[in-house]
Amino acid sequence: MIIKEIDLFKGIDHEVMNAMANICSEKPYAEGAVIFEKDEEADRLYILVEGTVKLKITNGGSITYTLSDLGDIFGWSCMVESGHYTASVICATDSKVIEIKREALDKIFNLYPHAGIQILKRLAGVFSKRITNSYQDLLSARRTETTPSYG
Repeated sequence: MIIKEIDLFKGIDHEVMNAMANICSEKPYAEGAVIFEKDEEADRLYILVEGTVKLKITNGGSITYTLSDLGDIFGWSCMVESGHYTASVICATDSKVIEIKREALDKIFNLYPHAGIQILKRLAGVFSKRITNSYQDLLSARRTETTPSYG
């Protein structure tokens, strides 16, 4: 299965990968389909196989991330205690994703805690990269503003 090629799982023990392959399901989505909405119960982790999805985060304003690379991860909220998605995901094109149910993933992490820690550290890297990109976008936007007038 394609998950063996994804950075999130590289170097993970063969036994764990076999268990992971057994809990993954591949699902197609049509352009315009909503995979999940912000504030829905986060019950699945998603891995992009093909296509393009838009991750939209809203809270007064909005930020949109475009994910189009094999192995892009979304729906990570299922891995944290809040248990609700923090963004909405809409298919910008026909797309195919791998879905992994939270309960099944939790069982594997309980059976193989070392692998679970490795995967969670890699997920933290994904979050860190997105946050860093957001900070850079905000700083770039501020640089283009004119100097405020105080008079």
